Amino acid sequence: MKKPVSMLGAALITAGLLAAPMAMAGSQGAQQGQPQAPAQMQQPQPVEPGTLSKQYQDDELRSFLDVNRDMIPVIKSLSSQNVKDQEQAQSMMQEFQSKTEDSLKQHDLSVQQYQKIGTDASRDKALEKRLINMDPELYKQLQAMQSQAQQQPAK
Repeated sequence: MKKPVSMLGAALITAGLLAAPMAMAGSQGAQQGQPQAPAQMQQPQPVEPGTLSKQYQDDELRSFLDVNRDMIPVIKSLSSQNVKDQEQAQSMMQEFQSKTEDSLKQHDLSVQQYQKIGTDASRDKALEKRLINMDPELYKQLQAMQSQAQQQPAK
């Protein structure tokens, strides 16, 4: 059976729930080799820096960062578990989804808002830089997680 990171990573990317943090961490390679829905295979087209950044208030971006911060321990915990069967993998995905939804509610963001900020950050370098500058430590954590996930071989 595959390592949990591989199984969860593919499922989360397909669900679009992990796309934003990975985009913020500059992960063009994070989605390579992962099964995706056809609509998600296309990379968002870059825009002139600052174009999309202007449409976001700092409070909304802080909420986006807060959700990412909340999910780091959840992702680490689930990623450290060995998946024994499909039922356990499904249970882990449900737990992740539930915790993600709770965090989104707590920080007053919809899934669509969260995804849009992540997608826009991957398209607008000024928005990405703005997010990084708001929480450089979170950015480092996301980069480390991405690097670790890419280094773990599937079993």
